[in-house]
Amino acid sequence: MNIIKESLLSIAVVSAVTIPIVSNAEGFGTVSANVALVTDYYFRGISQTGNDGAIQGGFDWEHESGVYAGVWASNVDFGDTHLEVDTYLGFANTFGNSGVDYNVEFLRYNYNDANYETNEVSVGLRYSYFSASYSYSDDWYNTDESANYFTLDFSYDLPLDHTLSLSVGKSFGDAYDKNKVDTDRDFDYIDYKIGVSKDLFGLTWDLSYVGNDLSNKECDAYVGGNSICDDRVILSVAKSIGDVTKSTSTSTLPISANVALVTDYYFRGISQTGNDGAIQGGFDWEHESGIYAGVWASNVDFGETHLEVDTYLGFANTFGESGVDYNVEFIRYNYNDANYETNEVSAGLRYSYFSASYSYSDDWYNTDESANYVKLSFDYALPYEVALSTTVGKSFGDAYDKDKVDTDRDFDYTDYKVGISKDLAGVNFDLSYVGSDLNDKECEIYAGGKSVCDDRVILSISKGF
Repeated sequence: MNIIKESLLSIAVVSAVTIPIVSNAEGFGTVSANVALVTDYYFRGISQTGNDGAIQGGFDWEHESGVYAGVWASNVDFGDTHLEVDTYLGFANTFGNSGVDYNVEFLRYNYNDANYETNEVSVGLRYSYFSASYSYSDDWYNTDESANYFTLDFSYDLPLDHTLSLSVGKSFGDAYDKNKVDTDRDFDYIDYKIGVSKDLFGLTWDLSYVGNDLSNKECDAYVGGNSICDDRVILSVAKSIGDVTKSTSTSTLPISANVALVTDYYFRGISQTGNDGAIQGGFDWEHESGIYAGVWASNVDFGETHLEVDTYLGFANTFGESGVDYNVEFIRYNYNDANYETNEVSAGLRYSYFSASYSYSDDWYNTDESANYVKLSFDYALPYEVALSTTVGKSFGDAYDKDKVDTDRDFDYTDYKVGISKDLAGVNFDLSYVGSDLNDKECEIYAGGKSVCDDRVILSISKGF
């Protein structure tokens, strides 16, 4: 079982046992959620995504005593490793009436497919515009060597509701010993960041200049690549909700956000993450006329491709007073590092518990071949505010022609899903059984791997806000 499945299942078990009992009790604490799309995942001066973009987000719990815990995730690009899931536990408070805040935290960096797991402890202080923190690990990225990190930060409110942020950090310790690089000095290093942020349309926009003083030779020896240590400009668009049980309708422009941690990214019967977990989320805009647009992202595992970013535009409404809802949508599937970009149009209907949709692409994953997808769904409210959902879909068209596989039939296929979901303390938990009727040979040809078409159980923890 991979790390994200262990983390999510642990959270689900604890939540299922405790939330119904204490979510409405005095002193339970507050659960918050956050999501961000960034043009680069910057960590201590070094890109974690090969200078590509990232989807990031997570959930936090905070008690009035100062105790807090959380989980946060991002796609990364470390060869076969494409997902980072951090779990943490800490305590934050203020020294009496001094105005000095302090924080003590234990953090574990978890990864899906490589032996990089790392434990780190940190302490921090904040006063007025200034803050400082120190972090220590005795086994940095499983090197059996210690690493230290010290950072100073400055934050100041500018005119027109802008915020200026400055930070400088120092990485040092045995993990940065000069014996790893043919130089005259240890390759401990300094990183820096200067940024300006502003809340606009209910989202937080941040533009930052970041970098470090590592040379190309040191960067290549330390992290295996030169350009990922280069100075760069990073744009971030983020949204958070301080209490998942409450609404955040504070913007005149109705932009909503969503974030999810899932044990597998399932798309039309096939795993997009090699049966590993995913961080997913995005932003949506909706007009009262029925027009909507949005962006949604997830980590994927298609060789060198580790990020999918979908953009879409559509129109949804109801046929008079018939109770029949309809939806027409154009969606573009975009990827960071491979020529898989695909356009698709779809139309759908919903009445009562039932819905149906049809999707069409004339160039499926840049194959110059058409693909069709028909989906039927049934959703029903069960007792105890549990929701049942069932789906069956059919993929067919030239892209699934039998000439690609030595079989007697086209390898168009059927996928299916049955799941139950429930909102607990403002967060949605979904447990689903999914699969397809593709055999191993067809799966190997179409999707590049046998096991990614296997039936499986998927757990999802999500929040829309």
